Amino acid sequence: MTSPRSLMAGTLALLSLLTIVTSDAMSQQPAASGLVTVTSAGSFDSTLSRLGRAITAKGLTIAATIDHAAAARKAGLTLRPTTLVIAGNPAVGTPLMQADQTMGVELPLRFLVWQGDDGRVHVSYDPIKTIAGRHALTGRDELLARMTGAIEAIVNAATK
Repeated sequence: MTSPRSLMAGTLALLSLLTIVTSDAMSQQPAASGLVTVTSAGSFDSTLSRLGRAITAKGLTIAATIDHAAAARKAGLTLRPTTLVIAGNPAVGTPLMQADQTMGVELPLRFLVWQGDDGRVHVSYDPIKTIAGRHALTGRDELLARMTGAIEAIVNAATK
């Protein structure tokens, strides 16, 4: 019988294999999952701080910040710095949910700031057009284009 500890080690090894590592040349390309990962020029803390400032500067409200590494420590596990920032603007997100209420499962938006095993810091996010595509949302191209521009500007400000 497999022990819980070896099962966890195997699971962590599998998760490590599934982690998408991006190079500088590919740092703004969507991964097969649709996620976009951008490599930051700064440290974890400075990237996280810049992300927060960029989010509020674009008129979004930070709904929650989840420090996954701190939660891992409380569980007796280790995890490199990994923080999820959830942010949105009801005036923008609500029309998407009015068009397809299931969009609410993915809104507000999520930005993951994480440190790779090489020490470099990244910001990953799910592009709004990818999210809308999963829900077969149509007829909101102008709004999605504006949101795309805002999301890209937020991530670019955080990672420079």
